Amino acid sequence: MSDKHLQSLDDIIFEHKNRNYGAYRLRCNEKGYLTKAFFIGAAIFILFILLLYVYNRKEADSNEKSKGEVKVNLSELNPPDDKKDEVVEIKPEEPKAPPPPQQDEVAQVKMVMPEPKKVVVKEETVPQVQETKDKAIGLENKDGKGTGDAAIAHGKPNDVPAAPIPPVTPPVNDNKIFDGDVEQEAQYPGGIESLRKFVASRIEYPSRAIDRNTEGRVMIKFVVEKDGSVSQVSIVKDIGDGCGAEAVRVIKQTKKWKPAMVNGKTVRSIFRFPVVFRIPPQ
Repeated sequence: MSDKHLQSLDDIIFEHKNRNYGAYRLRCNEKGYLTKAFFIGAAIFILFILLLYVYNRKEADSNEKSKGEVKVNLSELNPPDDKKDEVVEIKPEEPKAPPPPQQDEVAQVKMVMPEPKKVVVKEETVPQVQETKDKAIGLENKDGKGTGDAAIAHGKPNDVPAAPIPPVTPPVNDNKIFDGDVEQEAQYPGGIESLRKFVASRIEYPSRAIDRNTEGRVMIKFVVEKDGSVSQVSIVKDIGDGCGAEAVRVIKQTKKWKPAMVNGKTVRSIFRFPVVFRIPPQ
């Protein structure tokens, strides 16, 4: 009985039977098969986890690349209001007429009015027609040579004052840069809306600004020359991370402008334009 307790379950089941049969061998090697199956299953599970991790990494990298695509919102490139932004609407002012030239003082003599005295009026009769024949008509009777025709003695005409001298318009300095005091402002071909579209099509959001979520408005100032070219492009207000430099680069690529006008002539003038950088929502 004690020997039977020492025997395994397989030995008891296959007692008095042919142990060379396949079932006995399978039962004896069951632990080895289970161990192999466990390690194989664990290896397959770990491989599946690794494949899932690699797939998620690729998806994350593709999402980060998609963040680099920038869209510029044209609706936010409206020109700033006079009260909210730094740009002041330029309005031409009426040219002020220069003061009239000073005239030299005219020499004059003080006139002293005589005191009134009693005047004796001498009554005189109207001369007859025969008495005026071959004589000139005057203020008093005088003896002299006849004129042959009736004439009227005239006194000296009063002096007529000289006409005022018209104001002289000062000449325009060719090298002067006007900042608002012009008759007609500089214009971009197609108007301000065409300028907005041009800037939106050429602007590239700096990668450093995207990484730091830098957004805001950059104010650019430049000079429109008399030939319509753009010069002296500078940054009035910057938000950093390369946004101001990118706005300057695009403004330098604009087409020929229509220059400003003063007294019917083309002049150099200052123009200000805002560029808005806004990262689109993901």
